Amino acid sequence: MFLIGNKLVRFIFGEIFALSAVIAVILLSVNMNNHFGKKKTAVIKTKLVYTVTSAQSPIKAVAVKKIGKNNFILVYKNAKNDAQVNTHFVPDTSKIVKATNTNSNCEKNNVTKAQVKTVTTKWIYKSSLWKNFFYNKNEDNRVSIKHVLQVPKTW
Repeated sequence: MFLIGNKLVRFIFGEIFALSAVIAVILLSVNMNNHFGKKKTAVIKTKLVYTVTSAQSPIKAVAVKKIGKNNFILVYKNAKNDAQVNTHFVPDTSKIVKATNTNSNCEKNNVTKAQVKTVTTKWIYKSSLWKNFFYNKNEDNRVSIKHVLQVPKTW
């Protein structure tokens, strides 16, 4: 009966596969709810930015527009020789979840040059074993992105 003639062997294999299926479902549920097999990491990147005023101007400035409770649209030049200023961190209203996980701010700090510090927090797998068990090509493990424009106190 069912390709395995011996009742004892059939029973043992049946129990092993049933137990394996239950364990797989439990691990998948814990992974989805509590990020089992993952750890939260933060990647910090810093990029120099430049003033919106001309190079001849003694005043250094960036433009800041507050949107919402604690979020800002920032305007600055990406390169020293840029003729046009660029608007940064405008929320993408077509991707609401991504927009709500992204935050931008501006602060005066003890830095010598203006810079944007970007902290990307996301879940990564603790090992390739957990990645092989749980990886899904459509998953987005990003928790948040925080952009902070740090300008010198003299600006």
